[in-house]
Amino acid sequence: MKFSFLFYFGLSGILNFHAFQIYNKTNWLISILFVCLFQFSGYFFQKFYAGHLNQTQGLFLPALIFYFLYLIQNKNYLIFAFTTLITYILLSEGAIYTLTQGAFLIFLLSGREIFISERKKESFVRFILTSFFLLLVLSIKWVPMFLFVHHVGRYFVPDQFPLNLSDLYSIFFGSSQHPLLSQSLSKMQYRFWEYGNYLGQLLLYCLPLLVFTKRKLWFVLLLLVVTIWIMFGKGNWFSPATILEQFPIYSWERVYPRWSLSVAFLFVWCLALVVQTFYDQFREPYKVHFSAFLFLSLTYHTLDVRRMNTKYLPEIFVLNPPILNIQNKETFPITVNSVPNYGSDSQMLPALRNNLSTKDIYENLTFYHHNQSIQNKEYHGEFYLYPSYQKIQPIDWEPDTYTFGPLSKNQLLIFNQKFHPGFVINLSNVKPCSWNGYLAVPLDKDYQSIKLRYSLWKSTMTNPKVDWKCEMKFR
Repeated sequence: MKFSFLFYFGLSGILNFHAFQIYNKTNWLISILFVCLFQFSGYFFQKFYAGHLNQTQGLFLPALIFYFLYLIQNKNYLIFAFTTLITYILLSEGAIYTLTQGAFLIFLLSGREIFISERKKESFVRFILTSFFLLLVLSIKWVPMFLFVHHVGRYFVPDQFPLNLSDLYSIFFGSSQHPLLSQSLSKMQYRFWEYGNYLGQLLLYCLPLLVFTKRKLWFVLLLLVVTIWIMFGKGNWFSPATILEQFPIYSWERVYPRWSLSVAFLFVWCLALVVQTFYDQFREPYKVHFSAFLFLSLTYHTLDVRRMNTKYLPEIFVLNPPILNIQNKETFPITVNSVPNYGSDSQMLPALRNNLSTKDIYENLTFYHHNQSIQNKEYHGEFYLYPSYQKIQPIDWEPDTYTFGPLSKNQLLIFNQKFHPGFVINLSNVKPCSWNGYLAVPLDKDYQSIKLRYSLWKSTMTNPKVDWKCEMKFR
């Protein structure tokens, strides 16, 4: 997990540096300044120390946007390949918030790019072609996911309360710390790592510099205000969040403060180009002194965000492991809501040692599904028959193979885990199916035994157009 974070952090840093430089035509120093200010923000590091890594792909947001805008004005196959790679990473990793925010920013900024272009018709055509071919390439991943999730519905738990104006200081410049020890904001129902995005005290002092933003970036400043407004959530009928929810992929947004990712990006973009403006005003001999000043300021900033975003790190990892009271007497794992932990990654080892499975959550742009745990009223066991809800015990269990004894006809054998088309059965006339998102086996007659196993080959060769929904009629 930590290796993946370092890999993405390094790869995104290189791509963000290159994308910012070729689009904004800045020197190497200003490009480094932009990358450091954005990537060392609390949005990524607080989630990293919480083990909540499904947000770290937001590191690629600047490169995605700058590369896309560059393609509107220029024909470059290498840049198109980079853009496709980034989008595929986001889609594969389930980076919902980065994709939705990126699509929002790209749509509006592309309109600006076409408007300021000297060849508006050609830029518009490039925008259409880039969008089309990008979606065509990504359809390899998107189509199978789209077909599956729309067979089983979706479910989101959105924020119900808007932020207060005072919360902005707490999010961006307040006492940022490890999620376990942080306090929730206002009445927001999501806590801890969902909100913090400490940008550093230096950037707080640099806020007045935005008045020197050049005219060509005024639209970006306006977009910055809009994204801050979106962060507040659904305050009234004319708020941007309320309007956005009328569109499918933005409906029932879970955590509006996560739009701080876009706020940080737009703010640092404007600030970096203001610094570029100051840099250009100096004569050549004095640019060395100004560069040294920037380097010292960046060093101070890096030490500040490191200290604040990992504030209580030593205290957390010297604590004793949490006490686990759940005992599993089965040979196979049973599902629980969670295991006592100090962050998402710290529950993995005690769960494995005690043969427990945490809730199997699947989430993407249009779908949210999780299996039931022993604490839920709807829990009927890890294996049961529907509609009788009779518990079934496997006669043999391995992580990727299940063997059952005699089973009665006219029922579904339900597994308390997500459906995947890679599972195969030792019976030629029986195929697994999806029952409300769960893995299931239709029993149209009596069987003396059934063996279900996961096949990597079958998973790879599955036809995405096949309808896997269970169609069995019960008598």
